This record gives sequence, C-alpha cells and structure tokens, in this order.
Amino acid sequence: MRARARLILNERAMERVMSSAETAKMLSQKASKVAAVARDDAPKNKRGSWNMYARSLSVTAGEISGIVHSFVQADRHALLVEYGWRDKGGTRHPGNHTLKNALMKEREQ
Repeated sequence: MRARARLILNERAMERVMSSAETAKMLSQKASKVAAVARDDAPKNKRGSWNMYARSLSVTAGEISGIVHSFVQADRHALLVEYGWRDKGGTRHPGNHTLKNALMKEREQ
C-alpha cells in the first residue's frame, strides 16, 4: 500500500536533524544496547580471561563534519573472535560474529 503523504527534506533540514542533541542521545543509547547485547552473547571461558571480550568493547560518540555518530569499537582480541584467525599450525578458527549478530538483533527491534 502506498503512503498518502510524502516528506521531502532538503539537505539543510537533514543536517539539522542529524546534528541535533536528541539524535546524538538516541544514537548513543542504540550503540550502548548493541554493545550490551554483544557482551551478553560473548564467548566465555573458565580461565582468567573470561570477560576479555566484554572488556574489549567500547562505545564512542562523536561528531564528524557536523553529523553525530556513535561507534561500538573493538580492539584486536574482539576482532579475532569476530572474524576468526589462523593459528601457528595453519588451522583456521572461524569467527562467531558476535558484534554482527548483536547489531542484527537490535536492528530487528
């Protein structure tokens, strides 16, 4: 079914929306939710590094060219868990895509 109304935003109106404080707050909350879901779904072990993945994620908010952004950043350990790696023997260890799955879960809501 087609919509009866049509909203057209010019470039300046879109910049105002994307640079507002409300947008920054909403993006920060969404990024925090994605990081929380990723931390909950993260692989855990019984050794001392059981929360290494959770400690490797950080949420950063910023402004680039007047447009607000929020990022969920991961350091090297979390990226190896995400995408996989090869050990010294050449065996491939596939990634478990925890961040991607967390993003997809939040996108569905």
